[in-house]
Amino acid sequence: MKTGIILVILLLILVVGILIWRKKSINVDKTTIEFVRLESQTQSTQHLPLLTKNWISKIEEKWKNKDWEMWKNQHYDICEKICNDIYSTNKYWEKNQTHADFLNELTKEQRIYFTLINFESQVNNGGVYQFLFNYPELSILALEGMQETGMEKLATDYEIVLKEYFGKFDTIQDLYSKFQNNKSDWNKRFTAFAEGYKELPSAEKIEEYFYEESFVKTFQQDLTEYVKANRNKFYRIE
Repeated sequence: MKTGIILVILLLILVVGILIWRKKSINVDKTTIEFVRLESQTQSTQHLPLLTKNWISKIEEKWKNKDWEMWKNQHYDICEKICNDIYSTNKYWEKNQTHADFLNELTKEQRIYFTLINFESQVNNGGVYQFLFNYPELSILALEGMQETGMEKLATDYEIVLKEYFGKFDTIQDLYSKFQNNKSDWNKRFTAFAEGYKELPSAEKIEEYFYEESFVKTFQQDLTEYVKANRNKFYRIE
Protein backbone atom coordinates (compact mmCIF):
# COMPACT_ATOMS: atom_id res chain seq x y z
CA MET A 1 0.00 0.00 0.00
CA LYS A 2 2.77 2.41 0.99
CA THR A 3 4.68 1.53 -2.15
CA GLY A 4 1.65 2.42 -4.26
CA ILE A 5 1.25 5.78 -2.52
CA ILE A 6 4.93 6.56 -3.01
CA LEU A 7 4.70 5.74 -6.70
CA VAL A 8 1.67 8.02 -7.12
CA ILE A 9 3.50 10.85 -5.35
CA LEU A 10 6.59 10.37 -7.51
CA LEU A 11 4.42 10.35 -10.64
CA LEU A 12 2.72 13.60 -9.60
CA ILE A 13 6.11 15.20 -8.93
CA LEU A 14 7.30 14.11 -12.38
CA VAL A 15 4.21 15.49 -14.11
CA VAL A 16 4.44 18.82 -12.26
CA GLY A 17 8.16 19.00 -13.10
CA ILE A 18 7.47 18.44 -16.80
CA LEU A 19 4.77 21.13 -16.84
CA ILE A 20 7.07 23.64 -15.13
CA TRP A 21 9.90 22.79 -17.54
CA ARG A 22 7.60 23.21 -20.55
CA LYS A 23 6.37 26.55 -19.28
CA LYS A 24 9.93 27.80 -18.70
CA SER A 25 11.01 26.50 -22.12
CA ILE A 26 8.18 28.31 -23.86
CA ASN A 27 8.92 31.57 -22.08
CA VAL A 28 12.66 31.38 -22.80
CA ASP A 29 12.19 30.50 -26.46
CA LYS A 30 9.66 33.23 -27.13
CA THR A 31 11.12 36.03 -25.05
CA THR A 32 14.45 36.04 -26.88
CA ILE A 33 13.00 36.66 -30.35
CA GLU A 34 14.12 39.28 -32.84
CA PHE A 35 11.34 40.85 -34.87
CA VAL A 36 11.56 40.41 -38.64
CA ARG A 37 11.41 43.78 -40.36
CA LEU A 38 10.18 45.01 -43.71
CA GLU A 39 13.70 46.19 -44.55
CA SER A 40 16.72 44.07 -43.68
CA GLN A 41 20.48 44.72 -43.83
CA THR A 42 21.05 41.07 -44.77
CA GLN A 43 18.43 40.84 -47.51
CA SER A 44 19.58 39.40 -50.85
CA THR A 45 18.46 37.36 -53.84
CA GLN A 46 20.35 34.23 -52.77
CA HIS A 47 17.18 32.31 -51.98
CA LEU A 48 15.32 33.02 -55.22
CA PRO A 49 14.42 29.70 -56.90
CA LEU A 50 15.46 29.09 -60.51
CA LEU A 51 12.35 28.42 -62.59
CA THR A 52 11.55 27.99 -66.26
CA LYS A 53 10.77 31.02 -68.38
CA ASN A 54 7.13 30.12 -68.89
CA TRP A 55 6.48 28.80 -65.38
CA ILE A 56 3.78 31.33 -64.50
CA SER A 57 2.24 30.97 -67.96
CA LYS A 58 1.89 27.23 -67.47
CA ILE A 59 0.17 27.73 -64.14
CA GLU A 60 -2.18 30.33 -65.59
CA GLU A 61 -3.02 28.00 -68.46
CA LYS A 62 -3.64 25.14 -66.03
CA TRP A 63 -6.26 27.13 -64.14
CA LYS A 64 -7.67 29.07 -67.08
CA ASN A 65 -11.49 29.12 -67.17
CA LYS A 66 -11.66 27.19 -63.90
CA ASP A 67 -13.50 28.46 -60.86
CA TRP A 68 -11.31 29.50 -57.95
CA GLU A 69 -11.87 26.83 -55.30
CA MET A 70 -10.84 27.29 -51.66
CA TRP A 71 -8.46 24.35 -51.46
CA LYS A 72 -7.55 23.85 -55.11
CA ASN A 73 -6.27 26.79 -57.13
CA GLN A 74 -3.14 28.41 -58.53
CA HIS A 75 -2.33 29.98 -55.16
CA TYR A 76 -1.21 26.58 -53.89
CA ASP A 77 0.84 25.80 -57.02
CA ILE A 78 2.69 29.09 -56.70
CA CYS A 79 3.15 28.80 -52.93
CA GLU A 80 4.65 25.33 -53.27
CA LYS A 81 7.41 26.57 -55.60
CA ILE A 82 8.28 29.96 -54.14
CA CYS A 83 7.69 29.33 -50.45
CA ASN A 84 7.40 25.70 -49.34
CA ASP A 85 10.28 24.54 -51.53
CA ILE A 86 12.48 27.34 -50.18
CA TYR A 87 11.88 26.20 -46.61
CA SER A 88 12.50 22.56 -47.58
CA THR A 89 15.69 23.37 -49.50
CA ASN A 90 17.29 25.58 -46.88
CA LYS A 91 16.17 23.93 -43.63
CA TYR A 92 17.43 26.87 -41.58
CA TRP A 93 16.70 24.99 -38.34
CA GLU A 94 19.47 22.53 -39.22
CA LYS A 95 21.95 25.39 -39.67
CA ASN A 96 21.43 26.86 -36.20
CA GLN A 97 19.61 29.79 -37.76
CA THR A 98 16.54 31.37 -36.27
CA HIS A 99 13.45 31.84 -38.38
CA ALA A 100 14.06 35.58 -38.22
CA ASP A 101 17.67 35.20 -39.42
CA PHE A 102 16.53 33.16 -42.39
CA LEU A 103 13.69 35.46 -43.43
CA ASN A 104 15.98 38.47 -43.16
CA GLU A 105 18.12 36.90 -45.91
CA LEU A 106 15.17 36.97 -48.33
CA THR A 107 14.00 39.85 -50.50
CA LYS A 108 11.52 42.24 -48.95
CA GLU A 109 8.76 40.81 -51.13
CA GLN A 110 9.60 37.27 -50.08
CA ARG A 111 9.48 38.28 -46.40
CA ILE A 112 6.03 39.76 -46.88
CA TYR A 113 4.77 36.70 -48.75
CA PHE A 114 6.28 34.14 -46.36
CA THR A 115 4.83 36.04 -43.40
CA LEU A 116 1.32 36.09 -44.82
CA ILE A 117 1.55 32.43 -45.83
CA ASN A 118 2.49 31.61 -42.23
CA PHE A 119 -0.34 33.83 -41.01
CA GLU A 120 -2.82 31.99 -43.22
CA SER A 121 -1.72 28.51 -42.16
CA GLN A 122 -1.52 29.32 -38.45
CA VAL A 123 -4.89 31.08 -38.29
CA ASN A 124 -6.49 28.23 -40.22
CA ASN A 125 -5.04 25.78 -37.72
CA GLY A 126 -5.59 27.53 -34.41
CA GLY A 127 -6.68 31.13 -34.86
CA VAL A 128 -4.84 34.45 -34.60
CA TYR A 129 -3.65 33.51 -31.12
CA GLN A 130 -1.72 30.55 -32.53
CA PHE A 131 0.02 32.76 -35.09
CA LEU A 132 1.11 35.26 -32.46
CA PHE A 133 2.22 32.52 -30.06
CA ASN A 134 4.15 30.45 -32.60
CA TYR A 135 5.54 33.31 -34.70
CA PRO A 136 5.83 36.42 -32.52
CA GLU A 137 8.80 37.47 -34.69
CA LEU A 138 6.36 37.95 -37.59
CA SER A 139 3.65 39.73 -35.63
CA ILE A 140 4.52 43.29 -36.70
CA LEU A 141 5.59 42.43 -40.25
CA ALA A 142 2.24 40.72 -40.79
CA LEU A 143 0.53 44.10 -40.43
CA GLU A 144 2.96 45.75 -42.85
CA GLY A 145 2.45 42.86 -45.28
CA MET A 146 -1.31 43.27 -45.20
CA GLN A 147 -0.91 46.96 -45.93
CA GLU A 148 1.60 46.35 -48.75
CA THR A 149 -0.67 43.82 -50.47
CA GLY A 150 -3.80 45.94 -50.19
CA MET A 151 -5.63 43.85 -47.59
CA GLU A 152 -7.16 46.94 -46.00
CA LYS A 153 -9.96 45.38 -43.92
CA LEU A 154 -7.71 42.67 -42.54
CA ALA A 155 -4.97 45.21 -41.79
CA THR A 156 -7.39 47.45 -39.91
CA ASP A 157 -8.74 44.61 -37.78
CA TYR A 158 -5.30 43.10 -37.21
CA GLU A 159 -3.90 46.44 -36.03
CA ILE A 160 -6.54 46.39 -33.29
CA VAL A 161 -5.34 42.92 -32.32
CA LEU A 162 -1.73 44.14 -32.13
CA LYS A 163 -2.75 46.98 -29.82
CA GLU A 164 -4.30 44.43 -27.50
CA TYR A 165 -1.25 42.18 -27.86
CA PHE A 166 1.47 44.84 -27.52
CA GLY A 167 -0.29 47.73 -25.89
CA LYS A 168 -1.19 51.03 -27.56
CA PHE A 169 1.17 52.37 -30.25
CA ASP A 170 1.05 55.19 -32.78
CA THR A 171 3.32 53.98 -35.58
CA ILE A 172 4.94 50.69 -36.53
CA GLN A 173 8.40 52.20 -36.10
CA ASP A 174 7.48 53.26 -32.57
CA LEU A 175 6.46 49.69 -31.91
CA TYR A 176 9.74 48.28 -33.20
CA SER A 177 11.71 50.81 -31.14
CA LYS A 178 9.69 50.11 -28.01
CA PHE A 179 10.82 46.51 -27.76
CA GLN A 180 14.25 46.92 -29.33
CA ASN A 181 15.20 49.46 -26.68
CA ASN A 182 13.57 47.61 -23.80
CA LYS A 183 13.63 43.85 -24.25
CA SER A 184 12.48 43.23 -20.70
CA ASP A 185 9.24 45.01 -21.59
CA TRP A 186 8.71 42.50 -24.41
CA ASN A 187 9.55 39.61 -22.06
CA LYS A 188 6.89 40.71 -19.60
CA ARG A 189 4.38 41.35 -22.39
CA PHE A 190 4.81 37.93 -24.00
CA THR A 191 4.84 36.07 -20.70
CA ALA A 192 1.56 37.73 -19.73
CA PHE A 193 0.14 36.91 -23.16
CA ALA A 194 1.25 33.24 -22.98
CA GLU A 195 -0.13 32.80 -19.49
CA GLY A 196 -3.42 34.30 -20.62
CA TYR A 197 -3.78 31.37 -23.01
CA LYS A 198 -6.37 32.16 -25.68
CA GLU A 199 -7.75 35.38 -24.23
CA LEU A 200 -7.49 37.70 -27.20
CA PRO A 201 -11.03 39.06 -27.75
CA SER A 202 -10.13 41.41 -30.60
CA ALA A 203 -9.00 38.44 -32.70
CA GLU A 204 -12.56 37.10 -32.80
CA LYS A 205 -13.55 39.77 -35.32
CA ILE A 206 -10.98 38.48 -37.81
CA GLU A 207 -11.89 34.86 -37.17
CA GLU A 208 -15.55 35.61 -37.89
CA TYR A 209 -14.75 36.11 -41.57
CA PHE A 210 -11.28 34.62 -42.11
CA TYR A 211 -12.67 31.15 -42.83
CA GLU A 212 -15.46 32.29 -45.11
CA GLU A 213 -15.10 31.19 -48.72
CA SER A 214 -15.38 34.70 -50.16
CA PHE A 215 -12.61 36.02 -47.89
CA VAL A 216 -10.33 33.02 -48.46
CA LYS A 217 -10.55 33.49 -52.23
CA THR A 218 -9.81 37.22 -51.98
CA PHE A 219 -6.88 36.66 -49.61
CA GLN A 220 -5.33 34.04 -51.89
CA GLN A 221 -5.94 36.06 -55.04
CA ASP A 222 -4.31 39.14 -53.48
CA LEU A 223 -1.21 37.09 -52.63
CA THR A 224 -1.14 35.58 -56.12
CA GLU A 225 -1.35 38.99 -57.78
CA TYR A 226 1.38 40.30 -55.48
CA VAL A 227 3.71 37.57 -56.73
CA LYS A 228 2.88 38.24 -60.37
CA ALA A 229 3.44 41.97 -59.92
CA ASN A 230 6.89 41.38 -58.37
CA ARG A 231 8.11 38.31 -60.26
CA ASN A 232 11.81 39.16 -60.25
CA LYS A 233 11.71 39.42 -56.45
CA PHE A 234 10.37 35.87 -56.08
CA TYR A 235 12.23 33.77 -58.62
CA ARG A 236 14.93 33.73 -61.28
CA ILE A 237 14.47 32.57 -64.87
CA GLU A 238 16.76 29.86 -66.26
